[in-house]
Amino acid sequence: IKSSSKLLFDSFMAGFLPEKETCPYCGASHTCHSHASYDRNLIDFISGRPVYHTICICRVICRSCGHTHAILPDLIIPYSTYGLFFILRVIAEYLTGRYSVEQLCSRFDISHSMLYRWYSLFLSHKQEWLGMLTSTETSSFAFLKSLCRIPAFSAFASAFVLHTSVSFLQSHRNPAPYRQTVF
Repeated sequence: IKSSSKLLFDSFMAGFLPEKETCPYCGASHTCHSHASYDRNLIDFISGRPVYHTICICRVICRSCGHTHAILPDLIIPYSTYGLFFILRVIAEYLTGRYSVEQLCSRFDISHSMLYRWYSLFLSHKQEWLGMLTSTETSSFAFLKSLCRIPAFSAFASAFVLHTSVSFLQSHRNPAPYRQTVF
């Protein structure tokens, strides 16, 4: 991962046009407009250490149904301070076995329980995506490498949300019945 999550987030938001979006709740096209925003923390891993950012999350409202939506690119996990790349990096280094759990937790400034919770969630999502048989036949490291090689991660992320009702590595279900393939 050559870029920070913050830079990728800023790049995505610079090109985001709410009026061109489709409401994920009612499916109405071109009815969303900026409504509000809020700040949220994002923890990234840059130059061998955790870096803390504050990002501004845009909220849109649909003129058709009145629902509001936070605009979160794929690299932002809903309800998590840690970015997707941060968590995938931790899991990748855990899977290589080069560092002890103690060393990993110290390097990434996380607790042991956080590491094991992320790894358990990763395994659960791997099984949900691949199915039990294929998941058993596919090593966790091979699955992780396959995620890194996907040319359009957004296609995977959208399909994962539609299949499971959560974003990849999100720890709880979304309450909304989303109706579109890409937000």
